[in-house]
Amino acid sequence: MDQWPGSRSRRRHEQPPPLVITEAVWTQWAPRYRAQFFNSLSGPRQVGLLTSFSPEGVANAAVFSQTLHVSANPPQLGFLFRPLTDEHQGLRYCRDQKAFGFHLLGGQPLEARQLHQCSAKYPEGQSELDSVGLPWQSFERIHAPRITSALVSYGLQLDEEHLLANGSVLMVGSVVEVHLAPSMTIEENGFVPMPEDHFTAQGLDTYLHSRTVIQLPYAEVNTERNAPLQKP
Repeated sequence: MDQWPGSRSRRRHEQPPPLVITEAVWTQWAPRYRAQFFNSLSGPRQVGLLTSFSPEGVANAAVFSQTLHVSANPPQLGFLFRPLTDEHQGLRYCRDQKAFGFHLLGGQPLEARQLHQCSAKYPEGQSELDSVGLPWQSFERIHAPRITSALVSYGLQLDEEHLLANGSVLMVGSVVEVHLAPSMTIEENGFVPMPEDHFTAQGLDTYLHSRTVIQLPYAEVNTERNAPLQKP
């Protein structure tokens, strides 16, 4: 049976039917293919580097695109560690130090390659940051590496962990300090616009730039500014 659209002739201007994929199909895919499909299906999302110190003081970094804004008061972020086939150095170091950093970066292909290379499985005792040439120093109030070239750097303390049914670990950290690059601004309403060369990620290996489409006022019901939008 055909699994992909386009195999049948259609009348001109007829809307093509949606592509329907079920468990019977994706269970036949190779694991890496299936992982790429479902990781990319949600579209671009925030990506950054989670940093921590080993007990010996080695600066560890791991690529994270599974992040969650948990709360603004108190400010908290969540990080999802996938089911572990090997012990994750970053998770172990965060548990040991009770502190870690998270960084948003931008740039061009060279900087994207540096970011992506931090996902390689470097041996214990080798710093990803030093290996790829990303400059760092310690945060001021927590014991974790801070990437000095980052657009935004969060210094966090580990608050709680939640073990999910599939074996993933949701780690929640409270924000202790925030560092913004000199090029970053804070608008009067508190909004922090991201530059157009800010990195987002889609799938396992694709990096994109973000771009603002429109900034809208707070949405309210039954106001003139929320009248139905008309196409030009």
